[in-house]
Amino acid sequence: MSSAEKTKRFAIPIAAFALFLFGGWTLRNKLAADRQGEWVPVTRGDLVTGVEVTGVLAAIETDSLGPPQLPDVWDFKISMLAPEGLDVKKGRPVIAFDTTDLQHKLDDNRARADQAKKEIEKTRADLALRREDDRLQLAEAEGRRRKSAMKLEAPADIIGVKERKEVELENSLAKREVASITSRLASFERSSAAQIKLLESKRDVAETIVARAETAIRMMTVFAPRDGTVVYLADGRGEKKKVGDTVWKAWRVVEIPDLHRMKANGEVDEADAGKIAIGQRVTFRLDAHPDDEFHGTIVGASRTVQQQTGTKNPVKVLRVDIKLDRTDAAKMRPGMRFQGSVELARMRNALLLPRNAVFMTDRGPVAYRRGLISVDTIPLKLGHENDEFVEVKSGLTKDDRVLVEKNDSKSSEAKS
Repeated sequence: MSSAEKTKRFAIPIAAFALFLFGGWTLRNKLAADRQGEWVPVTRGDLVTGVEVTGVLAAIETDSLGPPQLPDVWDFKISMLAPEGLDVKKGRPVIAFDTTDLQHKLDDNRARADQAKKEIEKTRADLALRREDDRLQLAEAEGRRRKSAMKLEAPADIIGVKERKEVELENSLAKREVASITSRLASFERSSAAQIKLLESKRDVAETIVARAETAIRMMTVFAPRDGTVVYLADGRGEKKKVGDTVWKAWRVVEIPDLHRMKANGEVDEADAGKIAIGQRVTFRLDAHPDDEFHGTIVGASRTVQQQTGTKNPVKVLRVDIKLDRTDAAKMRPGMRFQGSVELARMRNALLLPRNAVFMTDRGPVAYRRGLISVDTIPLKLGHENDEFVEVKSGLTKDDRVLVEKNDSKSSEAKS
């Protein structure tokens, strides 16, 4: 046999085999392209079934801040607000309210207190001068009384009758003068003391008001009671306060939550309420951080279903309290919404297939398994399932590679 014939003899089978491989590869890739999917391995793991839970995060401990509780002050005008979302340290100013009226009251009563002090000093000075003058007059009158009294004590043969009568009159006048001066001095002392007491009372009242106004002015700046993040509180109309707004004394304007200790307030649909129990595990993802998975445990549940929070729809839900396994202060904030699942059952070491790798046909569920040179249609027997995976009872083995659609739509019938 010539060399040309030998070459031809071996070339034909090789070409046929290559065509077969190329055809299988083309068919496999065409099928994948037609279904716009990708190939993924079948895996083993825990299949968790549960019910949906949604809700919001909340701080376990938080301080709500608003106007100071001052007597006779009901309305407060905001003059400063720390930016919402700002991380603050304990003792940093968070809110300040306008102090114009308090400052006027402070200035007025300082002036009244100063005026009362000046009047007290003047009254005391006048009293000292008057007291000194009256005491001098009293001393002179006492001197005349004693002098006349000494003359009256002299023997009758030394002083004449006429002179004696004059001395007696002088003594009587001196006594009356001493009594009058003494009475006048006592009356003046009482009057001056009352006047000073009244002025001191005015001074004390003014100084008390000054002290209260100074304290009130200091209280008009509200400081952070803890390290935390500033969160604005909405009123009944859903509006948050801003600088220049007036608030009532009982309103709370901001809160400072402890971001290192968070919890989750969840809601479960009324249809699933009977499946919920204390101690069940919860897995959830934050809307703001969908790539991060968090875990917790149900520690409390309401006794009755209630209307869903923040909606006018008549949807009834069971509210549950979820204790978090950990708090991520860098990513978690009060009010962040989450979606997750309450674990009802766990199938351990199950053979798991993505839900969008299952295709429904007239013959039942199938999967498309990639072979060495072809794509095989594999009938499946399925078990439990959740939102992501299906338990495979038979048909596939671990590490088989199957076609998964990129979208959630599934083919209603399989290609043969």
